[in-house]
Amino acid sequence: MATRSKRRYKFDPERPYCLVLGGGGAKGVYHIGAWRALRELGVPVNAFIGNSIGAVIAAFLAQGLEQELEELGATMRLESVVDVGPEREGLPDGAEMVSRIRKVSRSLVRKKGLDTSPFRKLLEKYLDEESVRARGLDLGVTTVNISDLSPEEVFLDSMPKGSLIDYLMASSAVPGFILPKIDGKTYVDGGVYDNVPYETARRRGYRRIIVVDISGAGVTQKPEVEGSETIYIKNSIQMGGILDFDRDFLDRFTRLGYLDTLRVFGRLWGYSYFLRPDPEAEARFRGAAARLGPPLAEELVRPAKGFFPDRMRLDGRLLLKCLDCAASALHVERIREYGYAELAAEIARRKAEEEERAAKAIGSGEAKGAARLEKLLAAAWKDGRFEKPPYFYLLLARATPLGKAREALHLLLDRIFPELNAAEAWFKADPKVVERVVSP
Repeated sequence: MATRSKRRYKFDPERPYCLVLGGGGAKGVYHIGAWRALRELGVPVNAFIGNSIGAVIAAFLAQGLEQELEELGATMRLESVVDVGPEREGLPDGAEMVSRIRKVSRSLVRKKGLDTSPFRKLLEKYLDEESVRARGLDLGVTTVNISDLSPEEVFLDSMPKGSLIDYLMASSAVPGFILPKIDGKTYVDGGVYDNVPYETARRRGYRRIIVVDISGAGVTQKPEVEGSETIYIKNSIQMGGILDFDRDFLDRFTRLGYLDTLRVFGRLWGYSYFLRPDPEAEARFRGAAARLGPPLAEELVRPAKGFFPDRMRLDGRLLLKCLDCAASALHVERIREYGYAELAAEIARRKAEEEERAAKAIGSGEAKGAARLEKLLAAAWKDGRFEKPPYFYLLLARATPLGKAREALHLLLDRIFPELNAAEAWFKADPKVVERVVSP
């Protein structure tokens, strides 16, 4: 995935793209954010191919229901997809949730799958097959006919009239849902064959393709891009699940789709962050090299291997790299658009917070001594990541006497967090010089 492109795309309306949307249940809100960005960029699209929730969103877009799709993404709930029973007034929140979970469990046992009739009603409310056909845009969906053990790629021009919603339900029939039937045949989600139907677009004859992959469950075949102009967009942060309808997650993942897409097209810069391009600040930064203080000044004059992570090594935007590394070391909020000065200010604020937090831990004795540091690290390391920012643990290590525990922590931090070298250098830079560099 191209996440740091500096290219500025120009679009010819006579040379439109085919948009391929992958499956992923609730994570499909990412597609809504991505489409919002594509519209802002003026990207011409005349064909939509999708699997599962990607097929559903493709149908909305083929009908021109952009505003309705935005509203749906902002109000979507679990009840919009599966029958979890009516809410019972008077029950405390916990008891209500237990009641609905039991309802879902009974449906699974009795009906051999979750009842998705609410989802069908939602599609019937918004989608009008005649309107989709009248617009004349190509629309394709993928599913698997398990009666015949055969994947199917079905386009609107070959669907019997009145069957569009049937095929959308077939494409979206995640294992665990009640499996729909069409003409006596049983269907399941196309993700069991190919969750991101890029090859379907190629077989249809498309060579200018934009793919949006939301890391949904299922099989994702490696795309063969030779002889095509393919732009691949994929979520840069792993989060959520196919039935995760938490409102905060849905809103954040929608925004991530928007930001990732703008970054792929060069409208935003960054690696882990999303920054508005600022070539003037980059030029000021290079000009201020002698006043930044070691080791940052030395790196600007004589780049050292390992100072920046390998993925950044050949990138000439030195200020961007420093800001990105420093923000990562502090776990600064990622799903947000920043100006250079905004991100620098947020880094300074978070740095002060972590230094205060570390000082309290050290002062309380929580981190004094090698044994206590080892215990603290064991508690901190969960699910393959530090719960607190790496800079916090670095400060604890500095307060610990030299020894194996301190040395082990440094090795661990260096191994899993290659941004730390550049982050430390940024923290040591003269703050007055930094302020003059990043401010407009």
